Order: sequence, then structure tokens, then C-alpha cells
Amino acid sequence: MENQSNKSTALNRVVEAITWRGIGLSIIHTTNYFAGIDHIEIHSENRVPFPISETGYKSHFLHFGGLQEHTSAVEYVLAWLECEAKSKEWKAQEFASRQGNLFDL
Repeated sequence: MENQSNKSTALNRVVEAITWRGIGLSIIHTTNYFAGIDHIEIHSENRVPFPISETGYKSHFLHFGGLQEHTSAVEYVLAWLECEAKSKEWKAQEFASRQGNLFDL
């Protein structure tokens, strides 16, 4: 798994840029977004679909401390991506994107 990370922090917000399977992702984790609720935003470069979003953007709320056994939002998102990447739908999309389209030539 390819994972490059750049990290910046401001108050209760952590922004990290990673690359997952060739897809550039920005992960924004805001703790205590609402009382007792954290927020994770995931954006892909050029709105490329990824296993948890067909649109290239995902907004996810979880209870404060809800990262469970994961040490960071990035680790949480990577585990989520790897789990969802096992789906038939994602495998088909990933295969199709590698194959290209003969009609686009």
C-alpha cells in the first residue's frame, strides 16, 4: 500500500494529504465538531472516485474518540478504504480504470 503523508494542524483540525493506490486524498479530521462529535472529510484530487465515495468527497461523523483502535484519522480512513476496496463494485471499477476504453482512442 502506497501512503505518502503531509500534515498540518490548526486548533482542533488536522489536515493530511496522502496517496492511496495512486489516488491523492486530503483527509481533514476535526475533533469536537459538535459537542462530543468528530468530523472526517475526505477529498480526492480531481474528484476521482474511491471506494467510499463515487463523487470524490466523503463527509463522516463519529462520536468523539470513535477512531476506536486506530491512532489517527488517516489510519482509520486507510482501514476503511482497504475494507471497502474488497467489494466487487470497486474491484470492477479499478480494473476498468486500468484497462482504459477503446472508444476513447
